[in-house]
Amino acid sequence: MIKEDYLVRMIREIITLIATALLNRRRIKPSQWIEYDTLTSQLLGLDTPKLAALAAEEVIDRFSETDTDRMGKIELAAMTLLKLSDEMTDRQLTDKYRLRHNGVQLLRYVSDNDRTFSLQRETLLQILSNQQS
Repeated sequence: MIKEDYLVRMIREIITLIATALLNRRRIKPSQWIEYDTLTSQLLGLDTPKLAALAAEEVIDRFSETDTDRMGKIELAAMTLLKLSDEMTDRQLTDKYRLRHNGVQLLRYVSDNDRTFSLQRETLLQILSNQQS
């Protein structure tokens, strides 16, 4: 139980860091990004290049329905994809759009299926939807 609580707190901390950076249009320091990227890879069981290569449906299918941290992990994957997209240059437009699209899809999935409400998640989804319009 303590281990699960710790994992949930770690997932929430990383999600909050990335969401804050996205909402404030700030870059994450490279040293911080390496630390959070390493933690994210450990929590998700996927390194960033593998995560970036997966479609949103594949990410969802990767986590078992019985996993107590399933929604948190999917949300963490979504936030990671959105941050990767945000860090890309305009020369990488196709990849930037694909990562953003997958991140938004995952975030919507969590919003629609999670039992908890997150104002931060809903605000970010609304901002991302407005930017796409």
